[in-house]
Amino acid sequence: MNSKKYISILLIICIFTSLPVTTALLNTATAEPSGVVQIGLLAGDRQSEQGKLILSVYEQLLREEGFPYQVVSPGDLAGLGGAGLKERYEALLVPEFVNSSMPPDAAGVINSYVRDNGGQVLLIFDPATKDLGDSPNQTPRLANLAGVRYFMPAPGDQSSTYLGYWCFTSADKGREWGISPGKLEKDNVVCSYSYGRVQFEHSWAVNDDAKVIAYDSGENFNNPVITEKNYESGGAAVYVNMPLGKYELRSDDLALRSVLRTFLIRYAKVPRLVNSPGGKGGIVFNLHICSGAYFRALMVMMMQGLFRKDVPLSIHITAGPDTYKLGDNAGFFAENKFKGKPVLEVLQNYGEIGSHGGWMHNFFAYNLQYMPVQKAAQFINWNFDALETVTGRKVREYSDPGGNHPLWIDSYLEELGVNSYYYAGDSGSSPTHPRLDGKYASQNIWAFPISPYHEFASFEEMQRGGVSSGEVKQWLDDLVDFTAGERTIRMVYTHPSDARFCLDAIRNLEDKAAAEQNNGRITIAPMSWFADFLNRNAQTRWQVKKQESGGYVIDLENPEGLKDITVAVYVGDSQDYVIRGGNVKSVQEDGWLYLTITTNRQKKHLEVRRA
Repeated sequence: MNSKKYISILLIICIFTSLPVTTALLNTATAEPSGVVQIGLLAGDRQSEQGKLILSVYEQLLREEGFPYQVVSPGDLAGLGGAGLKERYEALLVPEFVNSSMPPDAAGVINSYVRDNGGQVLLIFDPATKDLGDSPNQTPRLANLAGVRYFMPAPGDQSSTYLGYWCFTSADKGREWGISPGKLEKDNVVCSYSYGRVQFEHSWAVNDDAKVIAYDSGENFNNPVITEKNYESGGAAVYVNMPLGKYELRSDDLALRSVLRTFLIRYAKVPRLVNSPGGKGGIVFNLHICSGAYFRALMVMMMQGLFRKDVPLSIHITAGPDTYKLGDNAGFFAENKFKGKPVLEVLQNYGEIGSHGGWMHNFFAYNLQYMPVQKAAQFINWNFDALETVTGRKVREYSDPGGNHPLWIDSYLEELGVNSYYYAGDSGSSPTHPRLDGKYASQNIWAFPISPYHEFASFEEMQRGGVSSGEVKQWLDDLVDFTAGERTIRMVYTHPSDARFCLDAIRNLEDKAAAEQNNGRITIAPMSWFADFLNRNAQTRWQVKKQESGGYVIDLENPEGLKDITVAVYVGDSQDYVIRGGNVKSVQEDGWLYLTITTNRQKKHLEVRRA
């Protein structure tokens, strides 16, 4: 072989074999020693059925809210020590029941983590209340750290826990802790749709030197429910006197979600994958058309311009010719050219058409629990077929008449291609995968809980309940602002109406939401549009590394593309940062930097560095 040709081949081989090394060096040349950002989720009991369930709901919520976490054991803590724990974890979550028994050395590490090393810990309900033999500790090992003596001996012969209320020190404090507008009654007590004030389990407790954020009180007691105690190290211990996971299992999602979000965002400032498109707030306006009784109201709404292209709705219809029983002719009759069909053909231009139960609204609502599953499925199929025949579009949304939603329906709806549904449980919260009796049917179909105003949800309920128009307007304005500020999604629902009260409420909601959408603060869309995003967002694999200089290195990957996926990292008040990576929109607000990917590439590497 010619010597010059031989040398050339060797040079080419050297160049190509060195490319991976060169690329790696280019990717790491500017990187500083750093650690992956994670939350420690402490679980002493992972084996019992109760332990598995409680741990599973905390993991579910952390995944849905986009927080990076790792499950750790008390033994892991002992091996790390307080300083090692701080190096590895941005925050430590100590859920109820699975940590009631705790070794003394694990409790000692948590104390050191907070007091000496500036760690942030969330203590929930009963941590370290028992020794390893399950005998009660007279004083829980973490009570002094919390500044609260919880699980105190009960007055008289009562149980160590009782049912009481959850009251915030002010309405602003409730809002700060993620409680949606409308979920607090006038005394700042947490309430729920149709029930009014709701009760939660509390232990008997005495506040020593913590700041009280929420409480329960009676004639002879004042019991702390949420407290915080701050330390000179920068550490904080937040104590929550409620079994949050237990309520998540019973279809009260907001209690756990609001506490986790507030602690991890406001206290620990943990980076997260924001679970809303473009990292903005989201509003779903869901309209239920149950029968032919709404034709006049629909005409009035159309004439008054309340169906708008810039406010796309989720419009759910019971499509059959009857409502209460076969042959009553009180239904919407979606396929009849003299009744529902021309109306439906217009409505489909203003949002997404969904199915409201099965064929006969009231009959289906009142009899669903008595029907064989096969018969109920037939009613649902008839409704879907009628709507799809008229619109020529696949039905992807569902709402249950009368809130009647047995567990089997989730799986069946998913088979039909539904990705989202209205939900009367978990009121006031974000889209989620609900738990019924501790179980949920699917991770691909999203429930959209209603956002109530006290015990009312629809506008006509508020009118009948004596709520003033001014109150409703203020609530709607507050709710839209809340979704924008929290960058979360909420759903409002009602029925068509020609009453001035309801028409004004609809107009107020649409005007406020459209204005904030024009300002770039929120997005208004049908629930199926948000569900498409949430399913795609859930496929994102990502990692954040925190740099010693205060910057971040972020890697994201999604097989369906990263467009509109948003990462939030905390940078404080400083404007002196540089974002490397391209194709990213950045917004800084309240110390958080929101980075939204603007291209649909499957992989993305970003760096946030001090200038």
